[in-house]
Amino acid sequence: MRAVNWNKKEDDFSLMFWKQNIAQFWTEEEIAVSSDKNTWVQLSKEEQIAYKRVLGGLTLLDTKQGGEGMPLVLVHLENLQAKSVLAFMGAMEEVHAKSYSHIFTTLATEEEIDDIFDWVDNHPLLEKKAGIITSYYRRLLKPEVTKKELYMAMVASVFLESYLFYSGFFYPLYLAGQGKLTASGEIINLIIR
Repeated sequence: MRAVNWNKKEDDFSLMFWKQNIAQFWTEEEIAVSSDKNTWVQLSKEEQIAYKRVLGGLTLLDTKQGGEGMPLVLVHLENLQAKSVLAFMGAMEEVHAKSYSHIFTTLATEEEIDDIFDWVDNHPLLEKKAGIITSYYRRLLKPEVTKKELYMAMVASVFLESYLFYSGFFYPLYLAGQGKLTASGEIINLIIR
């Protein structure tokens, strides 16, 4: 691999995406989730469990995207600027995963957090959903891939980033829209932008 030269334009979009991603960079410490504690205790046990499980599922997807999806796709790109953008986006997926842990640490006990991740690791539908996506990523675990394999991994990535994430964002945003867990909802809004 050569050194990336940002002074020589390789395409019409990578620099724009780079600048957009840098402008939107944030970390979970910027949001004071502790303000959600008062409404958290007012939620029913069922609402709390649903909320924690939704965030657990989102954590799994972000971990897959940041740890497998983006890194494996970028390996097979020739455009060094596009590789850089995808590497940055992969890192942001890990920031998103960490932000859910920030929420867990504030609202749940250590035992409850362990239970969330046990549930995520053992839920057959979550395993199936993640398995379908990662099966396309793992086809890229070789030196040379076909255009179709790379394309299908990118399609899987878009599917994960759109349908799977956005369906998971519904419940936290629904509660935030009702004035509940608004700081946690702000984290979701930052992830969406």
